[in-house]
Parts: sequence; C-alpha cells; structure tokens
Amino acid sequence: MFKSAACILLFALIFQTSHAQETIINCTDSVFCVPGVVGLPRSKGIVIKRELVRDYLIRSESDGGKASAEIRRNRRWEFKLRAPIILKDGFKMAAGIKYYVEEFNFENPESLNFPFYQNLEDRSLRSIRGDIFIVKPTLTNKYYILRLSGGLNGDYSSESFAKSDFFKFSISSLMGWKKNDYVSYAFGVAFSYGFGRRSVYPIIVYNKSFNNKWGIESILPAEIKLRYSTLNQKNYFYAKAELHGANYSVRLDEAKEDLVYLNKSEVRFLLSWEREIHDWLWFGVEGGLRSNINFDLSSDSSIRTDVVIENSLNQALVYNFSIFVVPPRKMLK
Repeated sequence: MFKSAACILLFALIFQTSHAQETIINCTDSVFCVPGVVGLPRSKGIVIKRELVRDYLIRSESDGGKASAEIRRNRRWEFKLRAPIILKDGFKMAAGIKYYVEEFNFENPESLNFPFYQNLEDRSLRSIRGDIFIVKPTLTNKYYILRLSGGLNGDYSSESFAKSDFFKFSISSLMGWKKNDYVSYAFGVAFSYGFGRRSVYPIIVYNKSFNNKWGIESILPAEIKLRYSTLNQKNYFYAKAELHGANYSVRLDEAKEDLVYLNKSEVRFLLSWEREIHDWLWFGVEGGLRSNINFDLSSDSSIRTDVVIENSLNQALVYNFSIFVVPPRKMLK
C-alpha cells in the first residue's frame, strides 16, 4: 500500500559509498556507480510514525440511497524496518517490513444509520508487508533498481492469513544514470496498488542538488519535494506534493464471506521538518492539506466501473509525528 514507487530509491541511499555524504564519487570505469547525490540525508532504518486527519465530511451514494456524516478523526500508525542483507560493490540487497494500521471515528457514532459508516466506525484497516530491494551498480554511469513487495491489506484476522483475497503484490523496476555528483535520474515501470487500484504505470526519478543545502527529489507520479538542509546537516526542511493511496479488502457484512475493496487515494501538500536528536536518532514533524481523489468501494480491485458505494471527502488538515533511526556517522566513514 501507499505510493509503492516512492520507497524504491530510499533503498539506494542505504548503499552509498563508504564515505556516504562526506564524499560521493563520480561514476567512472573503475568505480561502481552510486545512485545518491550530494546533500541527501542518511537513510531511515527504523521508523515509527503517528498521523492524524481531523474533522471532515464524507458523502456517499449507492443503490441503497445517499448519506453523509462527519468523520471526527482518521488515525494512522506506521512502523517500518529496513536493513541490508548483501553489501558487495557490484550488488546490493536489503529487506524490509512495514506494518500500517488506520481507523476512522465518526462524530456521534451511535446515530449512524448507513451500513458502510457503521462498519467503518472504529474498524482497524491494516497492512503488513515485506519488501526486497535490489540495486545493481555498474562500472559505467548506469545503475539498476528492483523492488518486490507482498503482504496483507484490509480488515483481516488471524484466520485470514491463508486467504489470497487479502494478499497484494507489487513490483517496480528502474534503470538509472548518474550524470555527476549533483544529478541522478532513472526511468522504470511499476505494477502495484499504490494509487488505490491495481494498475501499471511509468516511474520517473529525478534527483538534483543545487549545492550542499538545496535540492529537488522526485519520484513521479508519486512525489516531488524541495529540500533544504542546514550546513551541519542536522536539520532538513521539505516542501512537497505527494500521491498517497491504499487498497483494502473489507467485509461489509460480517455474516458473509464476500469481500469488497476500498480504493483509497489522495493528494497531499505538506511542509516537514526533520531534526537530529542524537547522531543516529531523529524526529520529524509534518503538516499540510489533504485532498481526496478516490474513496470508493468496488466489487473488484481493478475494474473502475464496478463501484458499489461512491464516496466523496472534504479537504482536511493532516499532520504527523515520527521518530526514526539512521546509520551513525562513524559507520559511514
């Protein structure tokens, strides 16, 4: 879930040269190509994030009629762990795991009379996913990146783990070029549920650092952001726009086995600040505006016309807090 392409290049940051940020070597015929550019922060190995979206209206339409209600809050928790497995000059591999859960709480839940709202109230929608990241540097200015991901998404229980209805799989691949220490770009394709429905779409990655402080990071169509860091690289500030999505398998009727699919996608405009607490320990705060694109229920995870309940959500403010672990500087020297 979530913008699957947006995690791909983060893996490459784990495997910068032994000098990491301090010295990034240009790609030559005697040195393996390093995808990173000057000014990028150290990669996040462990992330714990808490997010909240508050006070917005949902309107729904189905064969059973129309309804509306006020969502008091949409709470989200996220835990991510990523670590290297193979670290060779010409081949890098890492594995990761992500657990994500969100809940919706309505204003005056006891007065809800629309079945979808009643089922959504305080229900845990979860995602547990495993990832494999592979980077293949070359002795030219090219590099290759592959990401494989699979896991469960929805209101699954312990009895659901063996059921394929909750399983989602995605794959993304990229071929990139490093022009110099300040410019790196790549092109590829992804198959995923990153924007709400199962789909195949192109990926364009472009990273450019204007100097040690300012830079642009983009993984289109998932994310584009402007980066600023202080000279000591203990503070990072971002202004960004991103697409955020998920596809959950859910039951509207607990007495039946039939599943429907909640196709969820939104665009976000955010400002964020990341600050070093201690060499390897950081925190982040982020806030901005979320605008809904899709929040429909369908009887199929890929057919756009097979909508069971069509929903629209008002714009809302979103903010989150995170704490994360990065490699200590002494490990990168």
